[in-house]
Amino acid sequence: MTLSAFIPKFLDPYDRPARLYPGLLVVSPAAVLFVCLYGTANIALSSVLSILSVSGVAYALGRVARDAGKRLQDRLFEKWGGAPTTQILRHRDSRLDAHTKERFHGVLSKGIRKTLPTLADEEKNPAAADELYRASAVWLIDQTRDSKKFPLVFKENVAFGFQRNALGLRRLGVTISVVCIACVLVNSRVIGFGNPNVSVEQFLRLAPGSMIALGFAVGMLMAWTFLLSEAALQRTGFAYADRLVRSCDRLTPRGARSMAKSVGPSKSGE
Repeated sequence: MTLSAFIPKFLDPYDRPARLYPGLLVVSPAAVLFVCLYGTANIALSSVLSILSVSGVAYALGRVARDAGKRLQDRLFEKWGGAPTTQILRHRDSRLDAHTKERFHGVLSKGIRKTLPTLADEEKNPAAADELYRASAVWLIDQTRDSKKFPLVFKENVAFGFQRNALGLRRLGVTISVVCIACVLVNSRVIGFGNPNVSVEQFLRLAPGSMIALGFAVGMLMAWTFLLSEAALQRTGFAYADRLVRSCDRLTPRGARSMAKSVGPSKSGE
């Protein structure tokens, strides 16, 4: 990948925060460790890192983050009982009041040219109802892609993408942070293989660079362990779903006038 092709990925308003940043967070302890312990003294390594930085490594990190996030998302959606948007659109879900939900269903029915299920339809065939809700979400996402017209939807989408992809990389992030902590302690002779195995004296005499690298790695380990959680991702996912569904009030689906006549009391899936 050439530099000219790589730069747009850096500038993309979604890819950069939602995909690139989680990948960079994973490798950041190693980068800080290298800078603090070696600086620019090793010209060969510095040159290699400079070449890698413009040869697609950041893009690859974004792809790895995205793939890890998607795998996690599929598993969690099944665990949660469906995608947040699907759940919000269900009649049996109480996050939206019945009157608001009815209004949104009307807009979505016109958009996908299918009548969304009634409560009776949903109870009779919940799988078929969910198919229509998923189709509605796909249509709605396509209608709200313009970040200037729907800035709040875009903001929540970016937040969810970042949380999802970061959580998908959590195990890798924890591993790299722990390895970096061990590297600093071994390099500073705080941990050794002789007797004693741990030297408090060496720890108290840590060089400033080693202290920075150690502190950063410990901070990242704490962040991966406590800040990035399934509960936080679920809250972010439902915040995005709520904002996405509420954008129905700003949409006028194509063919709305003609569909107003054609949409009748037909059952879901017909």
